[in-house]
Amino acid sequence: MGLLTLGLAPLVVMASPGVASAASTVCLQNADSSQTDIVGNWSTPNKTQSITVQSAKNTWQDWTWRGPTFQCPWNVPSCTYAWQQAKTTGWQWSVGLSIKIPIPKLDNWLDEVTPSYGRDGSTTTSYTFTTALKPGQFAQPIQVVERRWTQGVYQGIYHSTGKSCLPSPSKPNGKAYEYTWSNERWGSWTTNLKVGDYGTHHVWTS
Repeated sequence: MGLLTLGLAPLVVMASPGVASAASTVCLQNADSSQTDIVGNWSTPNKTQSITVQSAKNTWQDWTWRGPTFQCPWNVPSCTYAWQQAKTTGWQWSVGLSIKIPIPKLDNWLDEVTPSYGRDGSTTTSYTFTTALKPGQFAQPIQVVERRWTQGVYQGIYHSTGKSCLPSPSKPNGKAYEYTWSNERWGSWTTNLKVGDYGTHHVWTS
């Protein structure tokens, strides 16, 4: 599915719902009292969504932690390695995150609809398994976050009709306007999206 190029007015930092004046419109109030376009969020009837339009066929490994290294002696037929311990490693979802939107400033609600936006997590692995090694081989426990490059767009936007309406009770001195919802697509985002995480041993020969 291709990307659509749309000319949009600048979005705003905040939006709060007021009183709808018609079935096809909703009364919304920007933080700066402007009539600029609004991202649909938890406080509006319609929600802006992130749509995936392209992703890489293959995934790649992000090694978030490497443990102590062990070498199998050269003067033995073989050996086994077991690093029996639990390890927790923190990591960020937003690796490689890039957001391109046709506005001069980011909208505060984009973090609700953008995958991986500013979030983090952790991986806990209990290393109780053993690894067979050949003489001279090295081994070390590692934790891996598997990621996939993903690209998408945003869908859904509120456009002002230019008609004023009653402001929100929480901001009685601000200006509010009627907005109509459009399902058009706009902007773009890319990120190395986390698809899985696990622990294993890295084995190599020097």
